[in-house]
Order: sequence, then C-alpha cells, then structure tokens
Amino acid sequence: MSEQRLCPQRLGYVHLKVKNVDTSLAFWTGALPLEVSARQGGKVYLRGGMQHHWIVLEESAEPGLGRVALEVETRAELDAFEAHLRVLGIPVEAGDGLESERVARYLRFRDPAGNPLELYCDMVSMPTPPTPRTVQLLDIQHVVLGTADTRAAAAFYRDVVGMRESDWVEQDVCFLHMRNGWHHGIGVGGLGGSGGGLNHVCFQPPGLDDVMRARAIVRKLGYPITMDLLRHAPSTSVGFYFAGPDTVAEMSFGARHFTEDAPPKPRVLARGLDTLDVWQQGLVDHEQSLVEEMKKMADQQRASASS
Repeated sequence: MSEQRLCPQRLGYVHLKVKNVDTSLAFWTGALPLEVSARQGGKVYLRGGMQHHWIVLEESAEPGLGRVALEVETRAELDAFEAHLRVLGIPVEAGDGLESERVARYLRFRDPAGNPLELYCDMVSMPTPPTPRTVQLLDIQHVVLGTADTRAAAAFYRDVVGMRESDWVEQDVCFLHMRNGWHHGIGVGGLGGSGGGLNHVCFQPPGLDDVMRARAIVRKLGYPITMDLLRHAPSTSVGFYFAGPDTVAEMSFGARHFTEDAPPKPRVLARGLDTLDVWQQGLVDHEQSLVEEMKKMADQQRASASS
C-alpha cells in the first residue's frame, strides 16, 4: 500500500431506521431521484449512482440513525484501520457482509456522541446506471451529526478516523473532509439537542438547474422546505433543505474542493446567519446564531416526522 494518510475516501451510505418504510420510500424516491436497487433482509436499498446503495431503509419501532458508512479504498487500508481502532481501545464489530450488507467487509463502532459508524470496502456495483430522471445526482456528499462536545467529536474524526478539518463556526460546528476532497464529508456540532443523531444528509447534483428542478418537485409534493435557496460561507455551496419523514435532506452544488497535497488552513467563522447564507449580508442580526437556525431545522424535521 502506498504511503498515504489513513482516511476514508468518501461518504458511502446512510442507514436509517424508519417508522413506516412505505412512507419513507415515497420521500426518497419522489422528492429525491433515488431508485430501489434491492429489498433484502427487511431492508430497502436505494441508489443514485453505480454503487449498490446510498440510503438503506429499515422499518423499526425505534426510528433514528442506523449508521453512517464511510468507504475505504482498499481491504489493506480497512485492515490497517481495524488494527488502529483496536490499539486505541475502541470497541469494533468486524464482519464480512457481501451477502447480507452488499459490502465485502465492514468495521462498526461509535463516535464519542454515540453516533453509529461503519468503515467498509468493496461495495457491490450495479451493472447499469440508474434510470434517467429529471434531477440528476453526482453523489451522496455529506452528513452533519449532533454531539454534546464538538471539540471531542472533531478530535475523534481527525485523530481516529483520519479526516482533516476544513472550517469551524466558532466553537459550535466543525466541518471535516475525506480523501475525495469535498469541503466536508462530515460536520459535527451541538445541533438540535445535547446528544448525537443525524441533522441532515446532503446530495450533490451537477448544478443550479438540477437544484431548481428538485426544489420544484419538493414544493409540488408538499414536503416542507426548512431552509430555502442559500449559499454557505464555509463551503460556498448553493442549495436548499427540505424535511422528510426520517431526516432533513439537502441538495447543493459548488462546494469547495481540496487536494491531498494542498489541504486548507481551517478558518474560524463567526456564527451569524450570514455564515449560513452569505446572501444575508447586511440583513441579519449577528446575535442570531447559525446553530439556533439549524436547531430550528431539526425541530421542523421532528414535527414533519410526527405528522
């Protein structure tokens, strides 16, 4: 294996435990252009690209985050991760999941907030692309996770998982990137409560036309838009957020991109709402907090899920 930092390549998929799989399926295949790749073992697998799945739905009496799975490039690197985690004393479940999980091998463990994580290698590939839809997607791009201690969470993803810090919003939120270089594959912060959990998951379309088509579809289907068109200061991405029965989804494009040999110097950005949306410059009260706005988004999602 070449000499390189031990780090996941990309966000691979998100496993969600849901109240009603049919209701959830209508959201993920209607408001988003995902399609069913398989139904197996009580789970529904959804894809948006050549990979077998980006989202997994599993009906449960205790809905919530099942796990966030990060793709590792090679089996040798995954083995190195396993040794690394065990040396650090982190409890790890290791397994071969080709038949049951559609990945060759996985490692499962938790972050300091209790968020369930997976590292995996060699997901099954589909033989043909997804059926063309009005809205195109390039990838599943990032998640933002809750934590009671942002600094501890950031240190875990940096020092244990091998990610690099991209930016901070004061002491509130930290954005970290993986080897694929997008501004953040994971964000962590005290969002919507004191513990862990999924704040939102983001998908990357090619450009503004796809974002606007997606927005029109979401509005027609009646799903609540929790934050409308905006440009984030940390990532520079343009998009919008909308709530489904399980979590909030984001559609955005244009995020900053880094290379392995030129990592960024992380900035510490002010927590005002114009950090959330630069188009609000001069229009916002700087006592208003990005974190408070994202807590509102989490509250709206919970209200949507309970309705």
